[in-house]
Amino acid sequence: MTNTNTNTQPDLVRSKQDSRAGWMVLILTLTIQALATMVLLVPPVMAPVLSAQLDVPAGYIGFYIAVAYLSAMLSSLSAGAMLTTVGPIRLSALCLLSSAIGLTLFLVAPSVWTLALAGIFIGLGYGPVTPCSSQILIKNTPMHRLSLIFSIKQTGVPLGGVLAAMIMPSLEEMVGWRSAMGVVCAVLFACAAVSLFTPRSWEPDATGITKSFKEEFFGALRMIYRIPVLRTLAICSFCFSVCQLTLMTYGITFLHNEVGMSLVLAGVYLSVSQAAGVIGRILWGYLADNLLSTWSMLLLLAAGMLLSAIGVFYIDAGSGQWWTILIFIVFGATAIGWNGVYLAEVARRAPEGKSGSVTGGTLAVTYLGVVLGPPAIGLISQAAGGFGYGFLALLLPTVASILLLARTKRHFQGA
Repeated sequence: MTNTNTNTQPDLVRSKQDSRAGWMVLILTLTIQALATMVLLVPPVMAPVLSAQLDVPAGYIGFYIAVAYLSAMLSSLSAGAMLTTVGPIRLSALCLLSSAIGLTLFLVAPSVWTLALAGIFIGLGYGPVTPCSSQILIKNTPMHRLSLIFSIKQTGVPLGGVLAAMIMPSLEEMVGWRSAMGVVCAVLFACAAVSLFTPRSWEPDATGITKSFKEEFFGALRMIYRIPVLRTLAICSFCFSVCQLTLMTYGITFLHNEVGMSLVLAGVYLSVSQAAGVIGRILWGYLADNLLSTWSMLLLLAAGMLLSAIGVFYIDAGSGQWWTILIFIVFGATAIGWNGVYLAEVARRAPEGKSGSVTGGTLAVTYLGVVLGPPAIGLISQAAGGFGYGFLALLLPTVASILLLARTKRHFQGA
């Protein structure tokens, strides 16, 4: 008589080990994502202090964001070629080192020019982080939990924003702005060192050089263009990122200048929308895995952004407090919460072994929305006479994404 228990015990042990490794991989990628986002947002959070130290208007700090995201857009496009050379975990460590070096250069010689140089290094480090995590997670995550795990990992973006906003001002008061940034650099170097000692088994097997840099770079773009679902996801991410950055860039200004709230209260409202984005990223990922298709989830999120933008347009000094909070909660949950579902679907639809390079290619389109969206909305607001009209202009990208999703539904269902 065969003893089946002896056969199943190794399988159970292996399953537990795989599950433990999966959670460790999630913790690692979440930490790297949060730190990469935190360092990206350190200069904007410290803008009042830095503008006084550099003797320039605070608006000059905004050029740093543009430089950083342009740099991130280029490096995310190049992620596929770099991934084949060094592997996703080692590349993640190099990304943290690049960000730390950029911040260190600014600390050594603070000026507007070294801040722009820091933006280049930090952007170079920020761009490949998500493609790296996609390639790591796609290997270590069961397909039936993919959207949820990707969504949890993507909470590192708003988490990094919360950490920057909460920790940096307090550190600056305690030890000064230079020492506060020095602490961030030390944490980045430490996390990069820890990443280098993680097991090689967490990475995909094929990490050797298989194609030239040029072939990998343009191959990812061709793949996205030729696969209808990936093309749709990339364009939708452009539209959604315009909505996300408009909320984060102009939300406080709108509430303070046009609704009449104090800066503190306006900051609380934006913090509530950020918290809703964290919860939304996890909730939408769970729903996409268990109850709704990715296509249905993205369509609902686009509709939520559209309705929220209209809702913000009608907010004024006489609007009820709870009604305003509700609009910002829905806006944050949708405009900040879409990324995990989108990235999981990109990784799922990418050819085997190409999730990192394809994610990098689609993220370049996402970052293009980040670079172009806020300035365009700012110009519209200035021309129309208020930021309410700028938020109303978000009907253009949201309607465009809804129409695009409607036209490509059969590709999502058939693939």
